[in-house]
Amino acid sequence: MGQRILLYTGKGGVGKTSIAASTACSIAKSGKKTLVISTDPAHSLGDAFGIEIGPKPKKMAENLYAQEVSVNEAINTHWNELKGYLTGLFQTEGLDPISAEEIATLPGFDEASQLLYLRQYYEEKDFDAIVIDSAPTGESLKLLSFPEAMTWYMDKIFPMGRFAAKLVRPMWNTVSNITIPDDEVFKSVETLYEYLRRIRSILTDPKVSTIRLVMNPDKMSLSETKRAFTYLLLYGYPVDSVFVNKIYDDSTGAFFKGWRSNQGEIIKDVNDSFSDVKIFKVPMLKEEPIGIERLEEMSSLIYSDSDPLDIFSREKNIQFVKEHGKYFVRLKLPFADKKNLEVFNKGGELIIQIGNWKRVFYLPTVYSDKNPIKAEFINGVLDIEMK
Repeated sequence: MGQRILLYTGKGGVGKTSIAASTACSIAKSGKKTLVISTDPAHSLGDAFGIEIGPKPKKMAENLYAQEVSVNEAINTHWNELKGYLTGLFQTEGLDPISAEEIATLPGFDEASQLLYLRQYYEEKDFDAIVIDSAPTGESLKLLSFPEAMTWYMDKIFPMGRFAAKLVRPMWNTVSNITIPDDEVFKSVETLYEYLRRIRSILTDPKVSTIRLVMNPDKMSLSETKRAFTYLLLYGYPVDSVFVNKIYDDSTGAFFKGWRSNQGEIIKDVNDSFSDVKIFKVPMLKEEPIGIERLEEMSSLIYSDSDPLDIFSREKNIQFVKEHGKYFVRLKLPFADKKNLEVFNKGGELIIQIGNWKRVFYLPTVYSDKNPIKAEFINGVLDIEMK
C-alpha cells in the first residue's frame, strides 16, 4: 500500500481529535512514519497528546509527528507576493500598514493555506501516512470545496483579468496611485491554483485518501453527519466509515438507562442509514485519552483487528454510464431532500445544487457536448440523462 491520507471530521465536540490522534498513534506503532495535522482553528491536538505542538512537524515518538497549522505562517510561505500586493493596495487607500496587513488575506485563502501543507508532504513522500484532524463539519466542507471554487474562478475570470491588466498597466500606473498587479502576482495566483488543483486530485483519489465522519449517538449529531455525507459525495470525496463515539454501555448504571435507550435508537438509524460504509462504535471511556499510551489503548478499542490504513468502502459515488445508446450521470446523494435539489445547465456546464452547496461538474470529453434532458431522484441516487 502506498501513501495514505485519512481526514477525520464531525460536529464540534464529538471527539474527532481523540480519534484522529489515536489513529495516528496506532499507525506509527505499526512502523509507518506518520504525521497527524490539526487544521481546526481551535487546536486541541496538543491537549490530546498532553504536550505543546507548534506550527512545524514535531516528533512525538518513534515514527510519530504532529503539527498544528498556523494560517498566517502558511500564507506568508505560499503566496507572499499576492499578500504583499494586497497589503500595498490597501495602504494606498489610506489604511495604516498594520490594518492593511490584517485584511490582505482574500476570503477562503485561510482555508486553502491549510491544504498547501498536505500537498507538500504528500509530494515529498516523507510520511507513509498523514492523518488530518479537521475543523468541525461546516468549516471542513468550506475547506474541501475551495479548490473547486478556485477552479471556476481561474477558468472563467482569471484569464480576462490578466489580459486586461497587461493592456491597461503601462498607462494606468502613471496616472493612478493604485498599482495594477504585475506578472509576479499573477504567477503567484497561478501557482496557488495549480497547488489546489493537485490537492483536489489527491483528496478525491480513493486509493490514497479517505474521509471519515465522527459523530455522537444523538439526533443533532446524526443529522449533521447525514448532511456532511451527502455534501462530501456531491463533491466527489471518498467516505469509507462513520465513527459513533461516546456510547454508554451497561456499566454506566440505572441513571443512564434512558440515555442508553435513546442512543440505541440512534445507533439503529446509523446502521440502517450508512449500510454502505463501515461503522465503528466507540464506548464512552472512563478516563480522558490524554497522552500517547492512552491514545494507543483507545485505538486498539476502536479498530480491534482492523488496520486503520485499510479502505473500508470502495463504492463509487459518481458514475458516467452509457446504456442502450443513452448517456447518464449517476450521483449517489443518500440524504438529499428532493425539494432542495436543483440540476441545470449553464454555458455547457452541469450544475447540481443542494441547499446552499453547489457543484459545477467538469464532464468527461464524451459528455462535453451534451446537456441534461431528464433527471430522476430515486432511492438516494440522482440519475441524469444527457443528450
